[in-house]
Amino acid sequence: MSKQTDKVTKKEYGNYNHLCRIPNTKENMDMIKTLRKFMKSSESRWQLVLRGRHPIEGKNYGYGGSLALKYAKSVSIYVEPRKSVKDAMASQRHQKWQKEWRNRNTLIEVFQILNTWNYKNAND
Repeated sequence: MSKQTDKVTKKEYGNYNHLCRIPNTKENMDMIKTLRKFMKSSESRWQLVLRGRHPIEGKNYGYGGSLALKYAKSVSIYVEPRKSVKDAMASQRHQKWQKEWRNRNTLIEVFQILNTWNYKNAND
């Protein structure tokens, strides 16, 4: 098999939190600002994350593909959960784990008591 058939391209795999790419203009940035304001006021669980794309003349992408918006010809918009939502999800997982751990410990204690009781009865 050739490397071309083994390689999964970005288009085939998809970037599922990528919303769109728009030109980096004042009008578009004002639109994003307004949209973010509406999202915040409606207590949306999502936030818009902007990443600069297509550097202007004389500028290059930084480490990890980052590019300051002021040096970008276009902007990619990504949709991600808000930090508070991420924290809440982590907290829910932690609470579920604690509950399961308590239940597991309780079951172990019950089995130990039953085994002790069965051992005493068998020796009487």
